[in-house]
Amino acid sequence: MSGEKRRYVSVEEQELRRLKEQESRLRSVQQDLPERLNAVKEQARQEFQQRLAPLEQRAQQQEKETQKLRSNLADLEKDTQKRLQQQRQEFQTAVRESENRQQQALQRETSRLESAMRQGFEQQRSEYLRITSEQRQEYTRLIAQQDQKFTQLIAQERQARERGQKILQQQIDRVVTDIAQEKQRKAKIAEDLLADVETIWSQIDRDYQHQRFAPGRLADLHRGLEIARNNIQAGVTEAAIATTQQTYLDLADLRLELEQKEQEWLLFYNAAWEDLKSLITEVQANRECEIEVGQGNEAEKFKLEVDYWVNGRLSQYEQQLNDLESQLKAGESTLTTEQVKELGEKIAALQPILGEIVEQAKLAILGSQLRVEIADKVVEVLESLGYTLVNPSADAVYEGDDQRNAYVVKVKNIAGDEVVTVISPEKEFGNNSVSINSFSETIVDETATQQNAKAIFDALSEEGVQGDSSVECNQQAKIEYQNLEEVKRRQVGKQTGT
Repeated sequence: MSGEKRRYVSVEEQELRRLKEQESRLRSVQQDLPERLNAVKEQARQEFQQRLAPLEQRAQQQEKETQKLRSNLADLEKDTQKRLQQQRQEFQTAVRESENRQQQALQRETSRLESAMRQGFEQQRSEYLRITSEQRQEYTRLIAQQDQKFTQLIAQERQARERGQKILQQQIDRVVTDIAQEKQRKAKIAEDLLADVETIWSQIDRDYQHQRFAPGRLADLHRGLEIARNNIQAGVTEAAIATTQQTYLDLADLRLELEQKEQEWLLFYNAAWEDLKSLITEVQANRECEIEVGQGNEAEKFKLEVDYWVNGRLSQYEQQLNDLESQLKAGESTLTTEQVKELGEKIAALQPILGEIVEQAKLAILGSQLRVEIADKVVEVLESLGYTLVNPSADAVYEGDDQRNAYVVKVKNIAGDEVVTVISPEKEFGNNSVSINSFSETIVDETATQQNAKAIFDALSEEGVQGDSSVECNQQAKIEYQNLEEVKRRQVGKQTGT
């Protein structure tokens, strides 16, 4: 005959706090995380410099081509190139200064980060996220600074263009007595101006990522050049000059806009890339953790494979990061600024999750230890009632030989009656179901089993493990737990609880 007494139990709040905080400390096994993060940031800095190199090469190419311009735009373009070159130099200087400040800040914080790692994972994560937040703010300041500089540059450019327009108008208005000569002179001005603006249009088409940062705008401006060319062919030179002038002004505005958007994109991209690579590095450094349970001489240390204790959640998380890395890498030449910003926001949103995963692993191992402690208390009570743990190494097992699963312990009395207690994890940390199964060759004494169950649950209550429900009584015990060898070999699904 057999029977089961089952009850859902939970750990008191005070006891939970003790388990979570006072009596347990989680640490990273890898102690070289600061060095790894420094290496990531240095690699990101070098890659950023490589992305800046084409800007300088483009400037040199444009400077050579400006010397071949035939109209009064040559002087305007030379001045523009000087101002753009100065802006690029200031941009690169600002980037280097920002990188130096970040590097110095990380070096200053390395000792604090190392100290936080010794204190525990929670302190480490808090310190790391603070440093990351400060570095992201550095990029934000740099973007705002460049926006202000471009505003000043645009104002200077417009003043220069106004002066250029006046000079051109003076050339057009110059009095020529011979009508044929006048017509020929204006035609030459129109043709030279059109040729120069076409050259500038081609430069932008060749050198800038206009379809990414201003889709369709350059193609629209080409229509102005076609109209001007038709006007020249029709002999309407002044209209051609006016149309070409306006097209040049629009092209100059577009070029400044593309310069600004490209630099802004570079800053957003580098910030997202650096954040992501740092987070991946941190995940790799925390695949294994060490948990210390207890204090002083009674403290015990356990190494835990984080992914095992969270049922593969760390691997899934790392795959999310790898997918984002693939998107950033594959989209380096196609992603828009908005898309990069969105990816950066996703990365920032994922940063705290690593702490949640490792905390889940910590609670899972504490929950596993708690099930053993509950079983020990059950055995202690049953021993006082005449039962014995015959073979401690064989009569206490985890289901499926998996510490995430139910813990099962069996005791016997002199008459051969067996009591098998199954402590199964529930979803919330500290919650378990305790199933007391009695097996006997004779009739099960219901009164005795009820008294046994009461004694067990009273003892657990004194230890801070309270019953959350009334005791369920079932006539049939869980026969599948009677043979502990089979319980140990059993293939069971992954537990979702801790």
